[in-house]
Formats: sequence, structure tokens, C-alpha cells
Amino acid sequence: MTDSLVCSVLASGSTGNAVYVQAGTTRLLIDSGVSLRQLQVALDQIKVDGNRLDAVLVTHEHSDHVKGLKAVIRKWELPVYTSDGTWSSISSMWKDEDAVTARIIRANSVFTLGQIAIEPFALSHDALEPLGFCFHFQGKKLVLATDLGYVSDRIKQVAQGAHAFILETNHDVDMLRTGPYPWHLKRRILGDKGHLSNETAAEFLVDCLSEQTHSVFLAHLSKENNRETLAHDALSLRLKDYDHDLAEQITLRMTNPLAATPLLAV
Repeated sequence: MTDSLVCSVLASGSTGNAVYVQAGTTRLLIDSGVSLRQLQVALDQIKVDGNRLDAVLVTHEHSDHVKGLKAVIRKWELPVYTSDGTWSSISSMWKDEDAVTARIIRANSVFTLGQIAIEPFALSHDALEPLGFCFHFQGKKLVLATDLGYVSDRIKQVAQGAHAFILETNHDVDMLRTGPYPWHLKRRILGDKGHLSNETAAEFLVDCLSEQTHSVFLAHLSKENNRETLAHDALSLRLKDYDHDLAEQITLRMTNPLAATPLLAV
């Protein structure tokens, strides 16, 4: 698989998130929202040595994406790539004597890490400068889009025609509305800077997929406001309604907050 663009969702959910992407000899970690121990276990599950990671990219500053970052940096001495806004929020994690310098990246400015071209794009989420990413390698394209309240035309544009998606399916609207969360939190999740519902994710997908799309990871499911079957069925039914033949070629892959998905060649 080293000649392919490959990925694994190491952990996904409201308790913590991390993704692994590799192409050739370039190995990237995206977010580290779980403990170092859990991250090492997840990497072991896909037979990846953390000492061989080349960099960590950070989507935004919320704890379920960065709470293990300090330990990861200390353990593997990785360079950090993130937006200026995110860095302004997380730079205080390190004391002066453990100074870490970020490589600042910006939405719509493609950059290269090793053999992978990376296209950051802006997200609508209640963070300072959150980013999603498109990863490109030898004509293959992977889109990572989680933690966004709505899908802008720009996001649809950059996500067009991906071979695989890691896509937020955070909540079922009915479960959220009738669930135990206080109203202010429900309003935040349902708002333009919150999280994607199953149905909104399904619409995003049919707007962006193509005949080369073969896999969609259903990511960042809320433990309290969603179920795997609800997320899977919402996307499956919408895909079949859109194009039954195309739906048959796309595999919907569930993610887990405590276990890595098998490595997938994009």
C-alpha cells in the first residue's frame, strides 16, 4: 500500500479524534484528541510505528482534537501544521522551555508534505480558524470534513470528485431535539457553527461524489444524539435515491472512538 494514498480513522467521536494518512514514505497524523496510550494502541492496530510519523496537522483547538497533542509532540518531536487562529489557542499548552513552533497554513493555499499535496479549506465551526483538508497523491483524493455547521459552496467545490471521504455525521436531529442536552447546547449543535446532521451530511455527499467515489467514513458520531444505524441508513437511503447504481459502488464505513479502522487504499 505504500505506493497508494491510504488512511485510517484512529479514533472518532465526541470523546476524541485522530486520523492517519500515508502516501509513499510520508506519514501524517491529523489531530490528537485521545491519550498518547490510546493513540499508540490505534497505530499498533494498523502496524504503524509512531516514531516514523513526519508531522501532525491540527484542524482546530477543541479538546477532542488536541488533548493528546502535547504528549505526542514530546514523544515523537513532530512539527505542527495548523492555522494561525488555532495556533493562537493551543500555543499556551507548551511552557517556554518546551517551545514548539507551528508551521502556519491557510485555507485555499495548497502545500506539500513529503509526497502528499494538502489543500486546506475553511470550516464553519465555533473555533477560531478551523480547517478541513483534501489530500492528493498520484491522482487520488481524500477529503476530511468534520466539525462544520454547514457546507459552503467553497467546501463543495474543493470536495468534488473525491475517491474517499471522512465525513461528519454527528447527530440525528430528532434525537438531539428530544434528548437530554440543555437548549443552549442543542442550539449550538444545530447552528451554522455547530455540527452536521446525518441528513445534511447525506446532501453534502450527493453534491460532491462522482463515479470514482468508493468509500465514505461516517465520523464524529455523537454518543448521546446518534446511532450507527441512523447515520448509515440516512446516507444509504439518500445515495440510493440519488443514483442506485452509484450507491452500490460506495461502501459506508463506520468509525469508532476506541479503535482504528483498517487501512484503506484511497
